[in-house]
Amino acid sequence: MLDAPWEPLWTILLLIAGSVYLIVLNRVRSGIFNLRVLENARLNRDGLFSVSIIIPCRNEAKHVGAALDDLAAQDYPADLIQVIVVDDRSTDGTGDVARSRRDKLPGLSVLSIESCPANVSPKKNAILRGLREAQGEIIITTDGDCRFQPGWIRSLVSGFAADVGVVTGLTIFDRQGREPLWQRLQQLDYLSHSFFASGAIGSGLAFNCNGSNLALRRQAFEDVGGYEQFRQVITGDDTLLLQKIRRSGKWRIHFSVQPDSLVRSWPEETPKQVLNQRLRWGSGGLSYSRDAMALALSTFVFFLMLFLSPFLLLGGLISSAWLVPLALKIVQEGRVMSAGWKFFGLKPLRVLRPQWAEFALLELIHIPAILTFSIGGHLLGFQWKGERFKRTRTKTVELSGTVHS
Repeated sequence: MLDAPWEPLWTILLLIAGSVYLIVLNRVRSGIFNLRVLENARLNRDGLFSVSIIIPCRNEAKHVGAALDDLAAQDYPADLIQVIVVDDRSTDGTGDVARSRRDKLPGLSVLSIESCPANVSPKKNAILRGLREAQGEIIITTDGDCRFQPGWIRSLVSGFAADVGVVTGLTIFDRQGREPLWQRLQQLDYLSHSFFASGAIGSGLAFNCNGSNLALRRQAFEDVGGYEQFRQVITGDDTLLLQKIRRSGKWRIHFSVQPDSLVRSWPEETPKQVLNQRLRWGSGGLSYSRDAMALALSTFVFFLMLFLSPFLLLGGLISSAWLVPLALKIVQEGRVMSAGWKFFGLKPLRVLRPQWAEFALLELIHIPAILTFSIGGHLLGFQWKGERFKRTRTKTVELSGTVHS
């Protein structure tokens, strides 16, 4: 146990770890407001590229039809669009729904996967299957439960200046009327991830992105060897690839702020699905690039020390000085949320506005949740798309029923 002489060391370590986290958040907030400058500098208004859109799907019959209808209504030249739906062992007729849209989408292909190799993440396997058929210079990945605005393809493609290898955009959950508190907190948390991704890219850090709204120059994907080195990691078809391309130093990363680049998706439908999703997200940390892993580790230490501090205070082992970095954490995270909300102007879209009461409640569970998912994602299994996984895929167990992504 800690003795009184250890308190100064505890405080110093807490301040060091906290300073790293707070400095990064400050850069992220500044990066959000820098996105407009970068957009104007890199915008390729006249460039047209051939585009291949890959949609890996498993049991998305309820949603994939609407997604394909949106793609059929794009204002981009139809002869430059190839849409590839990869039906990954669906049991609900996803492939049939997709094939029914061929009249609207002449460039639509529907591929079927019957089995997945034991050493490859199912989603990466589906994307790689689609890539074998893809002919476009630009590869766009998204999900079968997403909705797109008519200018979505054009808004992403316009970000590909000559030195840009990746363009990504904002994905949000659209509110569907009155929802329980846990679902509103889920949406607010998801929005915070999106704001962090945008600000990190705007400040040159580029730690994470969302695979539901991700465009890649094919050459950039090939230059870094694609998913090699982490193909067996269940998560990371987006974030790990983004980090790999950034670390190569060959290509810039761009975050589109054009209104039409916004993608709307569906939230998880049950608390159990949220738990499994967050465990899956937390399972990729050991595969991060060195700088991203260093930030994740320092953040983990900071959060762990904040979590332990009240118990040490009750035991009379430390003073209440830890409340200062805790307060700074809450304030800085609130500033990032406020900046993202203001910059992206989401009010007209019926998405969750960061009500401060809900934000405060989210802050109460934020630290224990991050610690739980970071540790649990690496040590525990999780369910995804009807299968049970560990963090890397060597063997999976099929589950009865289906799981919504």
